[in-house]
Amino acid sequence: LQIEKIAKDFLEKSKDKKICVISHFDTDGISSAAIMTKTLRKLDKEFSIEIIKNLEKEFIKTLPKDKIILFLDLASGSLDNIKEAGLENVFILDHHEITQEVPDNVQIANPQLHSKQKISGSGITYLFCKEINSGSKELAKLAILGMIGDRLEKDIGKINNHILEDAEIKTKRGLLIY
Repeated sequence: LQIEKIAKDFLEKSKDKKICVISHFDTDGISSAAIMTKTLRKLDKEFSIEIIKNLEKEFIKTLPKDKIILFLDLASGSLDNIKEAGLENVFILDHHEITQEVPDNVQIANPQLHSKQKISGSGITYLFCKEINSGSKELAKLAILGMIGDRLEKDIGKINNHILEDAEIKTKRGLLIY
């Protein structure tokens, strides 16, 4: 996932810039936003947050070019629009399919690029936040909430198992009812 490198770059670039966090309007996206909000507050970073249903081309054009733009649980399918908008510093923490080339101004942590393991957007956000602030273990439970929201609890792989261990959650087999 290259989270270590992306986290290091994020900390370096966000030293003197405001951060604009944009997250998806579902359980996974809102869990991601909660994890990121708590972490950025601990780091005393100046940021704004917006929860959206869809990432439209017109919305991307309105984003500030002088801020760090951080997309959570979305944007992997909007890489061409992000490039076209001329945004300078874009970070994407997502798990959705990538069909476009990743632009130079974008740093992306997405298992679709590397391991192809199933992990939620909130899981990636948690791993990223754990990297930028080692005292983030208590946020693992929010990542589990996002994982369940994306129905990934049936196929818990290696990465998700580490998050479960951090959350100190015991798994039991039982009925799945939605």
